Amino acid sequence: MTFFIGMDIGSVSFKAVIIDDKGAIVKSYYTKNKGVISTVKEVMKNLKFDGVIDGVGITGSGKEFVNLLVGGDVLESEIMSHAVASIKQFRDVRTIFDIGGEDSKLIIVKNGEIENFMMNQACGGGTGSMIEAIANRMGIAIEDVGDLALKSKNEVSVPSKCGIFAQSAVVSKLNKGMSREDILAGVCKGLIGNFLTMLGKGKDLKPPFVFQGATAQNKALVVAFEKELDEKVFVPEMCSFMGAYGAALLVQENKPKKSNFKGFELAEAELQTKTIIGDGCSNMCEITFIFNNKDYVGTIGNRCQRCPLTHLKKISQSIKNEKSGEQAVDSKEVASSRIAAN
Repeated sequence: MTFFIGMDIGSVSFKAVIIDDKGAIVKSYYTKNKGVISTVKEVMKNLKFDGVIDGVGITGSGKEFVNLLVGGDVLESEIMSHAVASIKQFRDVRTIFDIGGEDSKLIIVKNGEIENFMMNQACGGGTGSMIEAIANRMGIAIEDVGDLALKSKNEVSVPSKCGIFAQSAVVSKLNKGMSREDILAGVCKGLIGNFLTMLGKGKDLKPPFVFQGATAQNKALVVAFEKELDEKVFVPEMCSFMGAYGAALLVQENKPKKSNFKGFELAEAELQTKTIIGDGCSNMCEITFIFNNKDYVGTIGNRCQRCPLTHLKKISQSIKNEKSGEQAVDSKEVASSRIAAN
């Protein structure tokens, strides 16, 4: 039996799945993104599997960095990965909603193919991070937000176009004695209204509707979608893993002759980075050199080919000269975090 890995690395979380040759998920792992290197090692440790891995598909905002570390075979966009996963589970899907940690996506499907898509990456308003920030401000676990919101008896209006304004409004309403349940219901309703206004305005949104991503676990958001659309909204059982699942399906479809996967031993590898500002061109490239057990793996951030070549020998030597086990840069270095978040 053949097995494939799918990974989805975003600014907030890292999702990974292993599927078999029938497309069934046999193992999965979800964690917060604590810095790309440390998180990759954590994922490799917890995803370890006895079967032979025949391919690795990677998606998400940090896919290029993770590809160099893990050894990917197929790199695909978030839009394609989410759509493929949804179509696999809901063959007749027409509209897909995904509210991520830092962005939101709306995908329109026709006859099993992507017809159009819209993304909101300009503001944190209307994203999972906004809900989490509000929950933290109220001293509530993010997992409890949906259930509390559904207990609301007097829903209030909360502006959701801007995350900062939304948090300010929440504090104001709490100070006025309004209940947490009513405020959270207003937040959820406002978020969905904002999502549909920003991404769905002027679009012919048709059912079946599928809502995926970790925020789809929030039942109040599902109810808000259903009220706005006056239609049933379906939520996949593994809603948090749909991007990773789609990436796994795509590498399964485009199976390489030999996978580039570097193995689960990465969990114990000495992964290091060194970041510099290149002076080999006028671009002032911020280059991150990546090493595995002091062996050069690749670079990220360069906008030309000259800068990495100019500095590679010197950087490689500095890495080799360091004491064994001593990292050149902490695994949560700013460059890695910035790459994962962009």
